[in-house]
Amino acid sequence: MSVLRALQPSFTAGVLSPSLWARVDLAKYATGLKKALNLFVHPHGGISNRAGTEFIREVKASANKTWLIPFQFNTEQSYQLEFGNLYFRVFKNGALVLTGGGSPYECVTPYASADVDALVFVQEADVMYIVHPTYPVQKLERLADNNWQLVAVTFAPATTAPTGLAGTVIFKRNRGDSDTMDWRVTAVGPTNAESAASAVTQEFVQYQNDDGRKIRIAWNAVVGASFYRVYRTDTNIGVLVETANTTVDILQQQYQGDGTAYPTVADPGAPATPTGVTSTTIYGEDSKYVVSAVDATTGEESLPSAPITLTNDMSYKGNRNELTWNAVAGAGSYIIYREDNGLYGYIGTSETTSFTDENVTADLSDGPQEARNPFVGVGNYPRAVTFIEQRLGMFGTNNDPQAAWLSQSANYENFGVASPAKASDAVTFRIRSRQVNEIRAALAIKGLMLLTSGSEWIVSGGANSDAITPSAIKVDNQGYRGAAKVQPVIVGNTVLFAQDRGCVIRDFSYEFAQDNFTGKDLTILARHLFENKAIKSWAYAQAPYSMVWVVLDDGSLVSLTYLKEHDIWAWTHHESGPDDDAVFECVSVIAEGKEDVPYFIVKRTIDGVSKRYVERLHSRAFTSVEDAFFVDCGLTYSGAAATVISGLSHLKGQSVVALANGNVVRNLTVSNTGTVTLPNEATKAHIGLPMTAALQTLDLDLGSIQGLGTVQGRKKSFDEVTLRVQDTRGIFLGPKDAGRDDPNALVEYKQRQDEAWNEAIGMYTGDIHITPHWDWSDGGNVWVKQFDPLPMTILALMPNVTIGR
Repeated sequence: MSVLRALQPSFTAGVLSPSLWARVDLAKYATGLKKALNLFVHPHGGISNRAGTEFIREVKASANKTWLIPFQFNTEQSYQLEFGNLYFRVFKNGALVLTGGGSPYECVTPYASADVDALVFVQEADVMYIVHPTYPVQKLERLADNNWQLVAVTFAPATTAPTGLAGTVIFKRNRGDSDTMDWRVTAVGPTNAESAASAVTQEFVQYQNDDGRKIRIAWNAVVGASFYRVYRTDTNIGVLVETANTTVDILQQQYQGDGTAYPTVADPGAPATPTGVTSTTIYGEDSKYVVSAVDATTGEESLPSAPITLTNDMSYKGNRNELTWNAVAGAGSYIIYREDNGLYGYIGTSETTSFTDENVTADLSDGPQEARNPFVGVGNYPRAVTFIEQRLGMFGTNNDPQAAWLSQSANYENFGVASPAKASDAVTFRIRSRQVNEIRAALAIKGLMLLTSGSEWIVSGGANSDAITPSAIKVDNQGYRGAAKVQPVIVGNTVLFAQDRGCVIRDFSYEFAQDNFTGKDLTILARHLFENKAIKSWAYAQAPYSMVWVVLDDGSLVSLTYLKEHDIWAWTHHESGPDDDAVFECVSVIAEGKEDVPYFIVKRTIDGVSKRYVERLHSRAFTSVEDAFFVDCGLTYSGAAATVISGLSHLKGQSVVALANGNVVRNLTVSNTGTVTLPNEATKAHIGLPMTAALQTLDLDLGSIQGLGTVQGRKKSFDEVTLRVQDTRGIFLGPKDAGRDDPNALVEYKQRQDEAWNEAIGMYTGDIHITPHWDWSDGGNVWVKQFDPLPMTILALMPNVTIGR
């Protein structure tokens, strides 16, 4: 037999799947664990028991599914929103926000409880946009802690269009001689039967020998007419024009007829003779105008006003059209457009409510916007949303799952476009791929990242444009993994997303060498935690430990410590309640003070009744053991010395544990009135459900030892185990998985040193030496457990191992 000293210097691989328990050739085997319960891995290598969860409040209706959405305005104003059946409530700094009357503040929503877990949101300052494929897009605004507003978005310019557009024609040309012309109009039916001609209409005109003059003839419509014939009757009798309209302009070149005499008697079966014939002399051309308003604060342009038409010969110097309109509240300026060849073009800007057009050439590359709302009606509501390049992006409806819509630049609720398109116009495009894959998530990462059910894409403006515009859109495929419906999380500049199949989590980041987004499977080392499961909810807490908290659809909770730059990703498993009866349903992280704080919705059975509780992971930052909080669904009493502690009705009938003035008190039961009785008075007590933290090392491997070879498969035993710990109190250790009261399996480290008998045992940092119960085993595994509500951090584990034959 040989006695050797082994060392596990860190735990940065986390728990490893049973399928890897023989892979001693993996580098991460040396820092992995077989079991890691209610523990988390520090980025620098140590492992600690997690803090307990603080009871906040029961949800409004425990029978209904409930969800949490974070709302972060700044570091001082952060909220968790409890979305349930047709309502949401507000939590701030771990407390429910109340109305002035003291009742819970609530806001009405359109969302049924069955749908709240599929809400997708994006926030800017005090405004959040919320989407769901079966509900119209909603905008949530925070006005005060107890004053919120949720409204459906109309997707139209906020700036009001001008009204009252009117114009005056200024015409200064000398018209010269006069003339008289007679006109008649007939109606022609489907069988070419022609009516009798209308009565004579004489028009006195000022005659000019130029091509700018025309006569506009109009009449009343005739029932049954297919088209109309216009005759000149005074000289050169004949048909001038045939038209289906009831208005026609006769140019000077058309004054000569074809010699056909107008009919004085109607053909059999002909329509009625037209009535109301009029004629007007027109000099020049029609000019059609619209005006829009520009908001002085946001710079948003309104829709155009109703058009007006003015007729003038603008080619003659001094002729002009003068426009006026009503002022628009909040407008800083107005933009005037004139039609040319069927399109409106920019002719000027005015800071007043008037404008004079002196035959300005219309810029047809700059036209007014047209109203557009792509999200009207069932089937047209988006399922994903994000901000990108000062635009609001909406993605993937049931009717058009691969479509993307980006708002106008800086005008989030305006999806209008102009013709021709401007760079600031709303953008619409579709992903063209081998199969129809719905867009499930959108993020602003090196352009616009779109995750679909079958592939991943990056959208940019292309090589010649940094920004995405209507004329600059480049869609590049980054892979064909496919994303689940749960929204991805962002860690730094890396995206973590769940694959659509297999419950695989991948990291996804840009690699310069490949000029592409690539990543790895982060669940490959701990596959057993995810088999036959799906991610239900997850959130990233950057401070203080860079952890992702993941709720799976079977109600289990796992955590991932993730630092890409140091190649650290480590999984651990978490349980809560007696016999692990707690069901985790949702996790949401919000910044509070200097930490990112996870909130959970936990389903528990209390006194035989199913309850859904909002619970918050307590901070692990403390300097005194009296402040250590390591109970679940717990509360803290702080006040005058007392033995009877009340306010625990949420744990009625439950067996609980307390840390009272730093001393562990076990075997307490909450009464029907929500009280517990401590054996000694305490001024500070943390009381809640007990939580066991435990780790088991992997089968010992020492490499190839001269004279022994590998130690795999050999019997092993320990005569001493050294643990390097930090701020720790209370450790149990042994070769077997057992309870705290098993005298043959676990040994408790006796820690009291120089404290007085009436003082709580303090926390310890350094090496501790434990002699476990002697036993032979094949794997040489060590179990370390913490049963009490006390802190435990292990930095390294060093067993003295005896190797048998």
